[in-house]
Amino acid sequence: MDIYIQSRGFEQDYDYRWLQIGNDGSIQPKLPPIGLTIPSLIDRETPTVVLERLVDNQLLLLLTGLEPKGRVDFLDRQIRIAMAWVGATADEPLLRSLAASALIDEEYHPLVEQLNQAVCLGGNYGFQVSLPEMQRLVTVVRNPQQLSNQPPTLTPKIARNIARLRHELAEELRTCHLPPTPGILIVVTGIKKPEALQEAGVWRSLSLLVEGESWQEFSPQPGFLPANFQEGIRSKNPLIWLMVLISILSYWLASLVKLLSSQKDT
Repeated sequence: MDIYIQSRGFEQDYDYRWLQIGNDGSIQPKLPPIGLTIPSLIDRETPTVVLERLVDNQLLLLLTGLEPKGRVDFLDRQIRIAMAWVGATADEPLLRSLAASALIDEEYHPLVEQLNQAVCLGGNYGFQVSLPEMQRLVTVVRNPQQLSNQPPTLTPKIARNIARLRHELAEELRTCHLPPTPGILIVVTGIKKPEALQEAGVWRSLSLLVEGESWQEFSPQPGFLPANFQEGIRSKNPLIWLMVLISILSYWLASLVKLLSSQKDT
């Protein structure tokens, strides 16, 4: 898998940046394939979990808001760390396990402790990464072989970000494989309006601003084009284009039926 780390150095000149860690331990500045939609759906100041299926069927797992204790910059501000894994279909069990483990512990204590050893201050970019420590990081995850692969329930759901529901989502990740359709599958974050998550068509989302303590099913409004399709449209993926065309035709057909019905009534 491709692994990316975002952090900053102690000094003023070393601001936040993304680095890609190669299999040989090499490090280079490079952004992970995070689309335009994800940043608008997460609270960057709280621990967040995001899972997205990309249009080339790769999977992106993003963890943000990691705060190792004692890691501060020159102004004594907390230095945060974000991680991104990008894997192929064969890597889905590991990514599901990573996401489930992060959901069980809101503060990601095992991940943060291991990450604090893998990412050190210093170097050409203000921070540097130890590849052996990064490889050991996945040992905090439960054995992917223990996962089962039942088909998922495709109806999107949203709920309040509380411990019980995070555990339920973690269990769903261990039990069911992920939906096959490209799009943002999971967003677990802090203060984010539920309307934004619903409009983006996120498969499973948890936010502190959702009322109630149970899952709520929802469906996109007729004619609405979810933000999930933006990357697919730009890539000219034929399947995404077909789904867009069907969505547009359905919307206009519904509008035409409504118009004819109103004319008949008059």
